[in-house]
Amino acid sequence: MSLTSRSSCAEREKMVEFLQGCDFAIMDTQYTDEEYTDHIGWGHSSLSSVVSLALDANVGRLLLFHHDPNHDDEIIDKMVERARALVAKSGKPLEVEAAREGAEILLGAKTAAA
Repeated sequence: MSLTSRSSCAEREKMVEFLQGCDFAIMDTQYTDEEYTDHIGWGHSSLSSVVSLALDANVGRLLLFHHDPNHDDEIIDKMVERARALVAKSGKPLEVEAAREGAEILLGAKTAAA
């Protein structure tokens, strides 16, 4: 199930319920919100929709992945900054990182190894 603007409220609620309280979520964040308007229906998610879902589900850590191949490190870093700004505005605790080549996720650990 993809998180798109076409997702029904019922589908989104199922995703919130499924993710509720999880420590760590890895979610497709291929597009910025601006890019997403040109890619509706492609089956990928926008940055704000992913952050909103993670916040609503009280996720502890969010890893943004499935980056657009046209995005360089600078764009991805800006997406992380934007995601963190959305989190700060919400007042909820959510750590946000971007998937990086060679990074390892240690299950049971509180941080991702580089």
